[in-house]
Amino acid sequence: MILCKHCGSDKSRKDGMVQGKQRYRCNECNKTFRIGDNREKYTLAQKIKVIKLYTEGVGLRAIERSEGISTPLLIHWIRYFSKMLREKLCTTEIPQDSRQIEILEVDELFTYYQKKVTVPMCGLLWTETGIKLLISRGK
Repeated sequence: MILCKHCGSDKSRKDGMVQGKQRYRCNECNKTFRIGDNREKYTLAQKIKVIKLYTEGVGLRAIERSEGISTPLLIHWIRYFSKMLREKLCTTEIPQDSRQIEILEVDELFTYYQKKVTVPMCGLLWTETGIKLLISRGK
């Protein structure tokens, strides 16, 4: 029985050959895998470390050199994490009671701010103590 290395399902089908080895496609998660593929996966801690380095202003090439991770993979991780944060922002409810919102003054938060903003803008500030929700209302 062949188990998917991504989801553990036993429902897979043959999906061609790669470097002389049989490739399989999982019918559950639709991902491909090979038997005996011992490539190393990156841990969540490694991914978070890379994202923190990026948000602190370290360049992609510097991260690539220090962590040994390719630039296209770094970009993939950054886009994936930003998509997750965007989804979290869209599902987060803003508290009605203004006493629950901590006041935080940030200089140069936006590089461009539209005139006549009619929709409240929001974003996340990632600090060492956690993630804070920032709300900016148009005047």
